[in-house]
This record gives sequence, structure tokens and C-alpha cells, in this order.
Amino acid sequence: SLLSQSRGRSDELRVTSDEPHTAGHRAAVHGPRSVTPLLVALLFVAFFLRVWQLTGVPPGLTHDEANHGREAIGILNGIYLYFFPLNYGSEPLYSYTVALMMAALGRGLLALRLVNAFFGTLAIAMTYAWASKRFGRAVALLGAALMAVGFWPLASSREALRAGMLPFFMTLAVWFFWRILDAAREAPKKGDGVSLWSVVSLPVIGFGLALALTLHIYLAARTSWLLFPVFLFYLAMMKREVFERAWRPVLAGLLLAAVLVAPMFLYLRAHPEMQTRLDMLDRPLQALRSGDFGPVILNVRDAFLAFVWPGFGDQFLAYNVPGRPVFDAIPAVLLVLGLSICLLRWRKPVYAFLLLWFLTGIIPSLVTGPTANTTRNLAALPAVYLIAGLGFVMPMRALAADPRRTERSDARRVAAAAAFVLVLWVAFVSARDYFFRWGDSAAVRGAYQHTLVEELKHVAQNYPEGTPILFSSVYPGPAHDPSIALVLGDNPSIAERARWVDARYSLVIPPGETLAVIPDSTPPHPAFVPVLESLETVDLRPDDLDPRFSVYILPGEAGSVLAAGGALQSPANFNGAVELVAARWLQSAAQPGDTTDLMTVWRVLDPARAGPLVPPSFTTDAVMFTHVLDEDGNRVAQRDALDAPSWAWQSGDRIVQIHPIAVPESLAPGDYRAVTGLYDRTSGARLPVVGGGDSVELPPLVVAP
Repeated sequence: SLLSQSRGRSDELRVTSDEPHTAGHRAAVHGPRSVTPLLVALLFVAFFLRVWQLTGVPPGLTHDEANHGREAIGILNGIYLYFFPLNYGSEPLYSYTVALMMAALGRGLLALRLVNAFFGTLAIAMTYAWASKRFGRAVALLGAALMAVGFWPLASSREALRAGMLPFFMTLAVWFFWRILDAAREAPKKGDGVSLWSVVSLPVIGFGLALALTLHIYLAARTSWLLFPVFLFYLAMMKREVFERAWRPVLAGLLLAAVLVAPMFLYLRAHPEMQTRLDMLDRPLQALRSGDFGPVILNVRDAFLAFVWPGFGDQFLAYNVPGRPVFDAIPAVLLVLGLSICLLRWRKPVYAFLLLWFLTGIIPSLVTGPTANTTRNLAALPAVYLIAGLGFVMPMRALAADPRRTERSDARRVAAAAAFVLVLWVAFVSARDYFFRWGDSAAVRGAYQHTLVEELKHVAQNYPEGTPILFSSVYPGPAHDPSIALVLGDNPSIAERARWVDARYSLVIPPGETLAVIPDSTPPHPAFVPVLESLETVDLRPDDLDPRFSVYILPGEAGSVLAAGGALQSPANFNGAVELVAARWLQSAAQPGDTTDLMTVWRVLDPARAGPLVPPSFTTDAVMFTHVLDEDGNRVAQRDALDAPSWAWQSGDRIVQIHPIAVPESLAPGDYRAVTGLYDRTSGARLPVVGGGDSVELPPLVVAP
């Protein structure tokens, strides 16, 4: 009953639904007139949910999102890379697509997030296009509807992360793959010859290209492509004649994908420093190689429970309500039912394929566990929602086909009404959890750096151009808050004028007057307070993790004021990059067990000489060290830090650094030598002192009884 249209070959490869093939049913399944209005309405709702308040929820940017924006802005400025080093290494397709969107709409958060809103909606349409022919309109429409309103696809379509493009291109590869199988049913039998067209046809080219694009999107695609050779092996075991007709064009598509993706992997082999994520994710595999199966077994359990069991969902706050499973109670039951149906019908290729799609798509979380699985499992997203659709439609279809029931049309109407109520309920829960429970929470506002977003808006609206701006931040590194400023700065010159510090330990003082913006999370060190002239304090929400920020004037002479009492007779020049001009202990003496503060003041000469350019940001990354030595030259205390990162230095700036030194409780009273210098964080190589050596003497540390 499945394939009366398949010219006698229906038992070899079932590609449509199990519904009876009456003329009316075929029209319902395949006729465009009945489905087009519903599908168009569904896609409209899906797109609306993905763009409504797109720049306000989530309320800012994560550093990963901002770095994709930074890469796109770099592309617009002529920096073309095959693989981007930020975010522990990222594939190129998303950033180049964002660059195109920014070229059309302007730089900013809207263009950055709109890319995935489009591709998330297209993934729904592509899922319906494939599933309607394989499972029938009901399963396809319900699966697409759940994708349109579900929390997981909604959130991933509103995040500015490269993984958000993966569901569309994975489904596109699936669609072309099944076009190859459809064509294989019409191909010559074994022994009749194989036409050249069968291995260079449009489906083959489309399959290879779509598969290659998935590998240019996200790391998880390095396992999801296994779906196709594994299913080909399944056909070899279960449907030999179909395999004989299909393996050549499928292999041609896989080889085309390999050729298209080979340059990226050759590039990565030549530049291993461009990606570090693999080294961070293989700990369970290392345990497995050593014979310890425990971590992998726990990951497998947790990865499956993350779909259905509260508390086991993705714990990563930036992507999910911590612990929230993909499905709440009723859809979770449907997913389990759908998986059971696929297992029971595994001998039918389309059900085996859907099950394999699910399993290969979640391999990353089977290895790494449930944390961040909302991004790592995105290749499986369409399959997950189609399986849930199967879990609803197939039991309903069985009830409607019960010969004891005479009113089948009534049963179908009841099933349709139940499906509609289910979708409405999922939409309500998803909207509540995403826009209110998650998107408006103080923790998410903190994770998306909302305070910095408000600082950037306030400065752009209230203070004139031209004045240097000092931003204090817990994350002053080049791949963190500065990337957010680059993407979100309403005035592009803000990022160019900005210096970055953690004011708890450091200041950068340019020549002339500077505007200093300091949030509550990084209050200025007490030694800095006398040189900061308060202008205003801006209050945010009282429940925010950073409920306010303050704006100060930092006069140009502040560097001299802070250097007073500690000026060196002769500044120490480090490699022509920076010179130490003053150093003093803020406490006259310290006792064992105390923490005492050393203040050093530096003048920037040539920031380019502060060290080599190092990945991932390809900027200098200098670190200051302070060592306290006993009379034998043994190190008894030290502090290595630089809270005014060297990548943001500009010639003429004064750098003031506080070095808190923990005095060991066992240290005997007396005077102890102290030395300081700088080194490159990556290599550990010290900057030489002009005139000899790689460190300079500081005032001694006095330890009192």
C-alpha cells in the first residue's frame, strides 16, 4: 500500500507514508493546494517569533556572538581568512554571511542575529519539504510546527552563533541525498551499466555541496556527515538492490564534499593554533582509551535525558534555562513514542534513516555530555521534531484506521484539533520560558553583558566625540568586552578611542582628559579614587548583577600624581615598548600573612614592541611580573598580571598597575628584594631591558614582626 507509484519497486525503498493510497489521500499528501496556506502561515509565525525584539532578547551579546561580529567587520575591512581563530577556532561560512548582511543593513546586532533568523525559518521549510514525501503531510506539518514554536529551535535561531545555520544545510543535504535514492530506483539494474549522468546529476552535486557547507559551519558537522555512509551500509545489508543502484552516486557526492572541504582541513593541519576546541572536548575519549568507560556512559545517559527529563537539560545559562529539557511532559512522551516507532520499524529505510539522523546528530553530546548540547546537537534538530511528530501522528492514525470505528472523519478532526492544541501549548510554554523566564532574568542580562551595552549607549548619546574613553571591565581581553564594543558601538569611533582595564587593579591614563566608565563589578582601587572626578552614576535594574555604572573624568596629570613619591631616578626601558617610571609600596610595611600592594607606573613608548602577535586575536599579550626574593635570591612571593592589556596601549599612555603581594605567614621579618619585568604570555619570553637584563630593582618589601 506504500508505493503504488513506484513501478513495482516499492518494497526496495519506502519513501512515502504508510497511509492508504486512495486518490483523495494522495492529493492530501502531495497536493500543494491544501498545504500551501498552512505552511505559509506556519513560516510567517516562525519568522515573526525569530525577529520579534531580536536586538532586545537576549539583552546584549555574549563574547562568542561578538567575536563573530568582529570577524564580519574584519571581512568588510578586507581581512579575509579561511578559518577564524576566535571562539577557540570557528568555521568561516557564518561570519562571511554576516558580513554580507552587514553590508546590506549596516553594522550592528540586527545584522548579526538576522542571519540565523532567516536560516532557522528556512530549516522549517526544508524539513517539511523532505518529510512530506517520506512520512506524509501530517507528520511533516506537525514536525515543522513544533520546530516553529519550540524553545530549542527558537533560541538557536535568535543566537548569533555559527551553529544556527547547521539545521538548514544538514536538511538540505538530506533532501538531496534522498533525491539520489529516488533516482536510484529508476536507475539500471546491476549488470545493465551505470550512466555517467547518475554520478554527476544535480542531486549528486547538490548533496556534495550541501554536505561540504555543513563542515564549513560548525564543529559538530565533523560527525553528523556519518549519517550518509552509515545509512548506505544499512541499505547494503537490508536493501541490496537499492544499494547496488545508489552507492556510486552517493559516493560521488561524498567525494565531492571531501574535495570541497579538503582545503580547510589542510589549512588547519598547517595552522593547528587556529583551533583549540578539540583539545578541550576529548577528555571523555582519553578516559575511554585508558579503559575508563564511566565518563562516556554518564555522558550518554545525560545526553538522552537532556531531551525529556527536567534537570538534565543544557546547564549553560547563555543558551538555555539551566536544566530545562528540550521537551516538557507531553512532547517528551511523543519523542519517546516516536523513537519507539522508529525502532520497531527499523527494517523500513525511512524510519531507520530518521533514527540514524537523530543518533549521528547527537554524537557530540554523547562524547561531551549535556552542557552546551543545544548548540552541539543542532544537526539532529529537524530529526528530533519529526520523531516527536511521528509519536503523535502514528497512534492517531492507528485509532482512525480502527475498523471498529465508523466515523473516521470525526477521528481525523479530533486528531487535528489535538495537534493544534499541542502546538499552541508548546508555543505558550516556549514564549513564556524564552522571552520572560529566561530572556528577562538578571542572570541572563549578566551573561549577555547588558551593563556594558548600556554603557556604550550612554556614552554615545551623552558625551562628545574625540575624548578618549576608559572602560573598566572584568573581561578586558581583546576577544571579550572590546569585541562587544566594536559590534555595538553606536558611534564607530568609540571602539577606536577606547582603552580597557580592570579598575580594581589598573588604570590607563592618556595625555589630556579621559572619560572613565566604571561599573559596580570593578570598583576602582582605593589608590585611584583621589584622581577620579565623579560626573554621574547611572542606575540600571536593582536586581542586575551590575546594577549601576559611574562616569568619571580622569585628568591627564593623574599619572604624575600617582607616581609621586615613587619616581625612579632613571626610567627603565623595556625593549623600547614601555618604560617603568615609578614604583612604591602603598603600605610602609607588611606582616606575615598580610597582602600588601605595590604600585608601578609605566609610560608607553611603542606598543608594537610589547611582544609578538599571538592568536587567537593576533595582538600582543604582555604580562607584568613582580617577584619578592630572599637574600639568597629565592623567590618567596610573586604576582603575575597585567590588568591594562598591552593590545590596547597607545603611545604616550601612562599605565598604572597594582600588584597585590601575599606575604607568606612563615616569612621572617626583614627587608626583601623586589624586582619587576614583562614577558609574553604564550612563549614566556621576557622583554629585555635596554642596557642589560630582563628585570629591574624595586623598593624592597619591608616585613615587620
